[in-house]
Amino acid sequence: MQAKWYLRAAEGGNVRAMYNVSLCYSFGEGFTQDPVRAKKWLQLAADCGHRKALYESGIKLCATGDKVRSLMYLELATRHGESAASHMRDVILESLSPAIAQRALSDADRWRPKCLSARR
Repeated sequence: MQAKWYLRAAEGGNVRAMYNVSLCYSFGEGFTQDPVRAKKWLQLAADCGHRKALYESGIKLCATGDKVRSLMYLELATRHGESAASHMRDVILESLSPAIAQRALSDADRWRPKCLSARR
């Protein structure tokens, strides 16, 4: 029942609800488990600046080998107050050349939320 209300709020632009919908689809809570929809809602929440969504997106990107985008997302999560992100960010920073790391950090500097009307 709660998942339905999260979805309604997420569709209305509520960023926390977007993240919660991603969790519901990810774990099959209130909806049938659906990794594709979970990923979609996680990305929407991250695009809106949700700190845990930024962190989880960074972790997932690192797992797929995309360390540059991963670093950008983890840097953004750290800037948004997600303390767990800073450790992973630092680990990835150590594994990249200074030039590539700087590119990812510059991407984070230029990043802007994509959902201007979102409610947190």
